[in-house]
Amino acid sequence: PPPSPPPSPSSSPPIRRRSSLGEPPKPPKPPKPPKPPKPPRPPLEELQELTKPDPTNRASVGDSPADLKTLAHDVIGGDFGQVRWLATRQLVTSADAARRTVLMLVADAPETPVHTEKCILYLFELGANPKAADANGDTAAHLAARRDHLRLLTLLSFDAKWLRNDNGATPLMEAARTGSWKCAKHLLHLLRQERFNECEKHGNSKRTRLLGLEEREGRTASDLARLSGHSELASYIEREMRLFVIKGGVISGLTDQEEADRQELERLAEAGDSAGLRRAATRDSCDMPDIAGLTALMRAAHNSSCGDGALWEKLVQL
Repeated sequence: PPPSPPPSPSSSPPIRRRSSLGEPPKPPKPPKPPKPPKPPRPPLEELQELTKPDPTNRASVGDSPADLKTLAHDVIGGDFGQVRWLATRQLVTSADAARRTVLMLVADAPETPVHTEKCILYLFELGANPKAADANGDTAAHLAARRDHLRLLTLLSFDAKWLRNDNGATPLMEAARTGSWKCAKHLLHLLRQERFNECEKHGNSKRTRLLGLEEREGRTASDLARLSGHSELASYIEREMRLFVIKGGVISGLTDQEEADRQELERLAEAGDSAGLRRAATRDSCDMPDIAGLTALMRAAHNSSCGDGALWEKLVQL
């Protein structure tokens, strides 16, 4: 008989035989993508924490207001021996009827000798709270800024210098309103420094937000300076707001004329021309930074040829 024809393609599929090793392994599942890192907290949230006053920082009224006043008088006078004899932890952390601590009473003094610094540091050792607020929400930083009391303001921690009082005003706003140039410059220049502006993390945003804060009436520090008749200080603050700080602490934002003035001061400083610096430096121009944040007067301080006493006597007043 003739051979059987081959099976057609439409016939049933061949039976798969089970391997002695069992079912073929399933392909591995693709690995789950790693979770993205949590983004840093937005600057606005951090600034709210930095500027929001703590209601618990209201010192209790003490039993010895006369001793508190005497202690403040001794600190203001720089009499460390008397301060060490009178000061106690209880007295340093108590307040008078207006809820003002000894640190606030000292901050409200217009001027203090260099020995006062040692006395203030001793108050901190005994537990003086730089964030304590009086009955109006004013801290030592607010009071110092109004009085242009730079010696005390510089001894306070950064986070104690940006709290708001009951009117929503920061110490910078108080310095602007009263025309306190030294304290205003100190607060503005802090925000040029990387460790405070956190430019590696936030770029220029933290500076911008802090300098643009508004009090309850919606006025910024520059607004308050101008409304109070301190137009030169208002322009100075506005220039500081115009500066831009990026990662690495690189600073830009000066106008062409400002940059030309800065370069001229730098030339005089590098040449050791004390007389030229004394004539050219103004309250407005002496602190203009280069891209690294250095001012011409910083360069002059490193130049032994700029040791003229009259020069530095003038610069201290600027």
